[in-house]
Formats: sequence, C-alpha cells, structure tokens
Amino acid sequence: MMEKIKNLLTAKKPWLLFALGLAGIGLIFLSSFFPDTEPEPAADTSDPAAAIEQRLEETISHITGAGKTHVMVTLADTGSRVYLSEEEEREEYADGNVSSREKTEHYITSGGGAVVVSEQLPAVTGVAVVCEGGDLAKVQTDVYEVIYALYGLSTSRVSIEKMQ
Repeated sequence: MMEKIKNLLTAKKPWLLFALGLAGIGLIFLSSFFPDTEPEPAADTSDPAAAIEQRLEETISHITGAGKTHVMVTLADTGSRVYLSEEEEREEYADGNVSSREKTEHYITSGGGAVVVSEQLPAVTGVAVVCEGGDLAKVQTDVYEVIYALYGLSTSRVSIEKMQ
C-alpha cells in the first residue's frame, strides 16, 4: 500500500496532483454547509424570569425520574445594579458666605458603557414545577431540595406537580 502511494507521488503526473488538490478544496468547501453541532437557542437576557426558568428546567430535567420538565417562577423585583461613579461638589461664594452648592455625579465608563460595581439578581419568591415524575415522592423531594439549595424557598413557596 505504501509503495503504491510512493509511486503515485514520485510519478510525474501533474494532472493527478491537480485533481487531488481540487478534490481537497471541494471537500473543504462542502464542509462549510454542514455545521459541527446543533446551535443552542440563545437565552433571552432581557427577561430575568425566563432565564431563571430555563436554567431551572434544565437542572430539574436531569434529576432521576423527573423527565420532561416545565418551570415557572415569580420574582419580587427585577434586580439592581450599582455603577462606579465619582461625585464632584462645587460651591459658589458671595460676600464670604456660601451662596450655592452643586453636586454632580459622573458615571465612570469603559468600552461604551458604565462600569458595574455590583449586581443584585432578582429575588425568586415562588416556583411551580410540572414534570413527568411529579407524582413520585422521591422526585418531589429531590426537586424541592434543588430549589431550596438554590433559592432558600420554603415548601409553601414551591409547587411540584405531575405533567399530563
């Protein structure tokens, strides 16, 4: 086998090398039409509840016996951000006394946006889980333990039901 390859490469047949080169380029071109993996759906970051629901659904569906899962959450708020800023205070004097004071706050920006110092995620106040194994006590316990570990919600704030 190696001898045949060696003979093909040492033979002075430029048309053979040209044909092999074209075949290689053709395969590379064709491979661009077939994606390597399935693209993941983009998470909607504008709706914090949807992002939390999606992550919880994915997590709970991996629990043994839970099966297909649907999750709904309620939030107390939308969260908040604290931005890096600096204050500038200006005073104007008239007759030796302060006649006016002006405070200005400037946000520090980087890369076209304000620099975030801290971010408070929205507070989850309730979770409803509907899953295929929702009628099994073991699945209900496991699902509740995951929700308690993530959000610290009591059992009165979590509902786990069987999917139809």
